[in-house]
Amino acid sequence: MNVKEFAEQFKALSKEDQLAAIRQIMPGFCESMMGDPKGVREMFSLLTEECGEQMANMVSVMGMMMGRKGGGCCG
Repeated sequence: MNVKEFAEQFKALSKEDQLAAIRQIMPGFCESMMGDPKGVREMFSLLTEECGEQMANMVSVMGMMMGRKGGGCCG
């Protein structure tokens, strides 16, 4: 499956199924993020460009949380 097919199938899911898929994806995503700070910045820049101001605010909060001593992604 390519990225476009995945995106189309994901959008066709119910909100509940989208959340279930995200819950399965997030642990691997977080593990990848924590090992590549430059990649994290690029990913968040892309999310901000695609999703607008609300995503920018969330990214800013996540960045602050991850920067705190003892903070981390995905508990």
